Amino acid sequence: LAEDAHFVDMFVNEAKTAVQLTHANICQIFDLGRESNDHFIAMEYISGKDLLSLHNYFRRSRTRMPVGLVAYVAAKICEGLDYAHRKRGPDNEPLGIVHRDVSPQNVIVSYDGGVKVIDFGIAKARARNIQETQAGVLKGKFGYMSPEQIEGTREIDHRSDIFAIGTVVHELLTGKRLFLGDSDFATLEMVRNAEVPAASLTNSDVPPELDRILFRALTRSPDDRYAYASEMAEDLTALLHGMGQPISAQGLGEWMAENFKADIAKEKARHEQYANIDGPVATPDDSNELDQTRVDDPSARSEDEEEETALWQPLAEESPPPRKPSRPLPSISQRLPVGRAPADPQPTGRVVSLAGPSDAAADLALRRTMPPTGAPPRSTGPTKRDIVIAVLLVAFAALGGVLAYRALESGGPHGPTTGLVVRVEPPDEVTLYVDNQVVAGHSPFVQKDLTVGAHTLRVEHAGFEPWRGQVVLTANEVKEQQVRLEAVKVSPSRVLFVLDPPDATLTIDGRHISLTELASYLTLPGGRPVALEARRDGFTGHTETYKPESGGSHTHNITLVPTRGSLFVDSDPPGEVVVDGQRRGRTPQTIQDLDVIREYVVRVERPGYVTSEERVRFGEKRYVQVEPKLKPASR
Repeated sequence: LAEDAHFVDMFVNEAKTAVQLTHANICQIFDLGRESNDHFIAMEYISGKDLLSLHNYFRRSRTRMPVGLVAYVAAKICEGLDYAHRKRGPDNEPLGIVHRDVSPQNVIVSYDGGVKVIDFGIAKARARNIQETQAGVLKGKFGYMSPEQIEGTREIDHRSDIFAIGTVVHELLTGKRLFLGDSDFATLEMVRNAEVPAASLTNSDVPPELDRILFRALTRSPDDRYAYASEMAEDLTALLHGMGQPISAQGLGEWMAENFKADIAKEKARHEQYANIDGPVATPDDSNELDQTRVDDPSARSEDEEEETALWQPLAEESPPPRKPSRPLPSISQRLPVGRAPADPQPTGRVVSLAGPSDAAADLALRRTMPPTGAPPRSTGPTKRDIVIAVLLVAFAALGGVLAYRALESGGPHGPTTGLVVRVEPPDEVTLYVDNQVVAGHSPFVQKDLTVGAHTLRVEHAGFEPWRGQVVLTANEVKEQQVRLEAVKVSPSRVLFVLDPPDATLTIDGRHISLTELASYLTLPGGRPVALEARRDGFTGHTETYKPESGGSHTHNITLVPTRGSLFVDSDPPGEVVVDGQRRGRTPQTIQDLDVIREYVVRVERPGYVTSEERVRFGEKRYVQVEPKLKPASR
């Protein structure tokens, strides 16, 4: 994929978007850069297990994750994704981020109880480029798509991620795949039909309310799902309160520490080993310390689990005898060029040359002249055999030069070449493909080194129908191809706006929409963005840019967030709750009808203990938890 300029452009653009995401439940990207021609992303290291590893762990141990912990993890996934879905750019316009690849592999639970969604910024680029550059890479991920992703009949929005969240949570509760058929086609059909059994049928610990939450997230139509992931998070949090299990990150971390003691100890030892590495020695092979749920029991690997990507392959040659380097080697902090990284990770004393081609030749010559360990030294003078070998090498070099000259005279190894000029109307912001490879983003395009014969052309331009054709090139000719793109034909779109609460006001491009108009479908220009604004007293205003699909009838839901919220306060041991100087009773305590715009000072007091004080803001949430652990006062 790195050789495809079109994919690289998308990778960079999506990564620039992901860099803007800063949230406790999203893996933080620190840097996007390029080393020579290779792009990279630097992100935070998360010490923990992804949900696929947890799933395999439960299957091996024939246990399940406690329902309360699953609901807590699900709520945190929702909070992270909701933040991304609602993220706005510097111009205050929605970025329209959709993860598109929410799956067990892309959610990590850290050993300290954090829940992180990973792989933002590349899933969307990968999905766009999948058909042309890596057919089949989605194999195994079909079971975590939404019905609209598979059907491809409508624009994908953030509600597709909500369906995927429901799938992941259902599988954590039941311990088995929700959508997995005998073939990829069968799996696609299961997702398309979205027939979901109640999780409580498999796991009797699942309460009916949690079944209802999953059913709403896993409805076939996006319009019937939660409008936003934050709404699902609020229902899950309320469920935990109703179950009497207000779980915190500390509780999840304690559970992880109890179940993965050996893995935590191995990781600690591994980091200590890395810290003691001095010099350009390759890092030790971690293959024997991989996740035990993946290596101890091969049958525990789910059939759709992806293989890990290999950054380089070991050298096929045998390791030469150890020797001292002829010059100082760079420090380990210097970047190793891609393709010249140490291939043998075992610290056997072998030295891997990082020099250029000429130095590499000298290095190889030195290795050949070095006697094996324990062998008597050879005579350093040239032998008859050495002279014969040298003469043969010179002869081969001369023959290669003659062959190369003849190849150049005949037009290169692929025969004679010719030229091509492509002119596109309109010329700006076009993407031109020759033989399915991106070659230009502008018009006119000139290429002089194409081979003689037939070549396929494709031109794409936003707002225009794609153009496809074929040109046949002959020797010693410059072929000119004229392409005139046709604008995409759009039809009016009929849209029914559903407001929650229903008496909220709506304006479209600044025009007020009456309640009578809202009771029926509105006709909007298909494919053209419009500015929506919904307001109501007691609720946070909602603004967005909406692009209706061309033709047909559609429904668009707008849900306003109330400006009143609830605060849940608990402590260990119990104490007296004081909010903005007012005593509200003993913990656990739920305080309702609070202004979500304000900041509150929450204190928990208990004689003989240090008073806990915390400043609380609701932000976009309606429920906030404060759960301090009180410390005894020093005597």
